[in-house]
Amino acid sequence: MIIIVSGDLDLVTPESLTAEFSQALDPVPSTMVVDLKAVDFCDSTGLSALIGLNNRCVADRVVLQFLTSATIRRLLLRTGLSDLLPVG
Repeated sequence: MIIIVSGDLDLVTPESLTAEFSQALDPVPSTMVVDLKAVDFCDSTGLSALIGLNNRCVADRVVLQFLTSATIRRLLLRTGLSDLLPVG
C-alpha cells in the first residue's frame, strides 16, 4: 500500500489525512509506504497525524516507511522524530 501526500500538513489537514490513513488500514495491509516527498510544510498537527499512523501500524504489526523530502527530513531530525518514525 502506497499513500502519496502533497501540499501542507497543518491545522486544516489532519482530519482528512487521518481518515485516509484509516481507510488504507482497513483491511490491515502487511506494509505501508507514505510518500511525503511533495509535502511543502508540516506543523505540529501534521506531525501528530504521522505519529498516530506510526502508533497504529506498530499496534497492527504493519511495516511502515515514510519517504521524505529534504524539508520533512530536517523537521524530523530537529524534533527528534527521526528516531521514532521509520524514515527511508
